[in-house]
Amino acid sequence: MATILLVEDNQNTADFIIRILESAGHDVCHAKRGLEGARWARASRPDLVLMDIDLPDVNGRSVVLSLRRNSPASILPIIAVTVQADDESIKLAKGFGCNAFLAKPFLPEDLLNLVDHFLPNSTASSPEANVE
Repeated sequence: MATILLVEDNQNTADFIIRILESAGHDVCHAKRGLEGARWARASRPDLVLMDIDLPDVNGRSVVLSLRRNSPASILPIIAVTVQADDESIKLAKGFGCNAFLAKPFLPEDLLNLVDHFLPNSTASSPEANVE
């Protein structure tokens, strides 16, 4: 399947997401900090990045902007995964370079549907509420 980079500082949330993704056959690399995630994304070029926005060292917005400026990581699909689920936060996430937005808490099938949408050989349909 795919290699997915998860940038998430909350271990409980990370464990939940990793279980869901690995049960679907994906390989997951977990970075707990933004700088670590940015380094891994540039070096390993995963198929997809799941980015928490509120991180302890560098916020997800800065990481996404940095990745978008530097090839070859600039083309990676990035999904913002955060508790900030108001319309303004969604618009901002897409404005600074996220391809989609997933609000915490979420159901496992919501995560898998959104992830599948961005994978190269996906057959899943687009979750229209989250992707534009």
